Amino acid sequence: MLRVSSIFYSIQGEGAHSGEAGVFVRLYGCNLDCDFCDDQLHKSVKKQMSFGEILKEIERFPSKSVIITGGEPSIYNLNPFISFLHKYSYKVSIETNGYSFKNIKKADWITYSPKEWHDIKEEGFDELKFVVDKNSPIEKLLDIHSVKPIYLQPQNFENEPNMENVKFCIEVVKKYPQKFRFSAQMHKFLGIS
Repeated sequence: MLRVSSIFYSIQGEGAHSGEAGVFVRLYGCNLDCDFCDDQLHKSVKKQMSFGEILKEIERFPSKSVIITGGEPSIYNLNPFISFLHKYSYKVSIETNGYSFKNIKKADWITYSPKEWHDIKEEGFDELKFVVDKNSPIEKLLDIHSVKPIYLQPQNFENEPNMENVKFCIEVVKKYPQKFRFSAQMHKFLGIS
C-alpha cells in the first residue's frame, strides 16, 4: 500500500525528459517543509492504494512512462512498486530530494533535486536539478564536478512562471554554458498540471 495524493496524465515539464507525456503519481508526505514547494497536495490529500489499484489508474492512459513525485518519494521503499510496474513494461522515473537513494534504486531515471546545497551527494541519480531564485548562492554550485547534467530551474509561483527568476537562471546558464542547463517547468508556461 502507498499513500497517494494524486494520479494524473500530463507532459513532463522539467529536465532531460521535458516534453514527454507521462503518468504522474504524486505521493503523500515529505521529510522537508520548503517554503517554495510548488505543490501542497502532498501535505493534505492522501488515499491508501494497493499496487494493483494504482496500476488500474495508470492503465487508463496511453503512456508507458510513470513519474513518481511528491512530496518526497524516497521516504518510502519504492523498489517493490518499481519492480511491479516493470512487469507491466512501464519505465519509472523518480523526482527526489535525495532522502534515501536505496529506497528508489530500481528506478530507470532519478532526478536529484537537493534542497540543502552544502551536502550534495555524488551518485545514485541520473541528473541534478537545483531550484534557483535571483538571490540563490550560485557560487556554491560552481564547485560541483559531475558528468551528469546539472539543471537550473527557476523558483516559480505555484501555477505560473516567475519571470524574474527565469531571466536570472537564463543569464547564469549563458554565463556557464559548460556547467549548467536550463529547466523551464514548461507546464507552468503552458498553464497545465
